[in-house]
Amino acid sequence: MTKEKPNKEEKNADLIKYRDLVVATLDYHLDNPLMKIQSATFDSDEYYKSLKIQTEEHFKKGRLTMLKNWFRDFTEMQLETGDLKFNKYLQTKTGYDIDIFKAYFQRIDKIIIKGKITTDRQYYDINEMVGQLCQVEPVDNTKIDALNKLLVDYGARKSRNKKRPHNTR
Repeated sequence: MTKEKPNKEEKNADLIKYRDLVVATLDYHLDNPLMKIQSATFDSDEYYKSLKIQTEEHFKKGRLTMLKNWFRDFTEMQLETGDLKFNKYLQTKTGYDIDIFKAYFQRIDKIIIKGKITTDRQYYDINEMVGQLCQVEPVDNTKIDALNKLLVDYGARKSRNKKRPHNTR
């Protein structure tokens, strides 16, 4: 199955969208004190500002793939750290209904539906989600309690499994 090539209007709309998303992401980096790096040879503020200029050049030259790749690359840290505030920032700043955490939330939802954590990775994801939910207003205590129950149950199962004597045949 081949994907139809977008027409000129669709490509222009995507160009605008990804330019806006990249610029907003760079602004987030500029506004975030944790992202600041300054040394004798490097100034993150100057670096991000130069990337904003390059973003405009890519936009003017119609380099949609480049803008999409930059957006993916520049949001990698927020994905890895679970920075849910960034998602809201993007939506507010750009007006686009975007969710860079969609796959993450889908993993969490599957665990909740299953009602059981089965791997350390799932435990990590759920634990990270609880931490994030505690920082978001309004606090969703019902969801936090449900996730904490999953964490406690998993911890108890792991603890029981460690205490069982191993069969030494």
